[in-house]
Amino acid sequence: MIESRGKDIREKNSTEDNTNIENRGEYFEWICNRCKWGARGYDKDAIVKISKRHNELGCSKFASEVESKGLRIDN
Repeated sequence: MIESRGKDIREKNSTEDNTNIENRGEYFEWICNRCKWGARGYDKDAIVKISKRHNELGCSKFASEVESKGLRIDN
């Protein structure tokens, strides 16, 4: 599941590491520090892959890619 926690996407050109994956007991969660997009699920490797892809593309391009693939997005 991919999730957005905010309508205002603030793009910053930063090389800051944004791959902090938190273990929430039953599942893993990652949320971008800049735009508040994130991912939650049971497969930590998949969450890491999503966060790395997000960092490669940047906030707004990542959101466009997710929406173009028809993936589930929660607001």
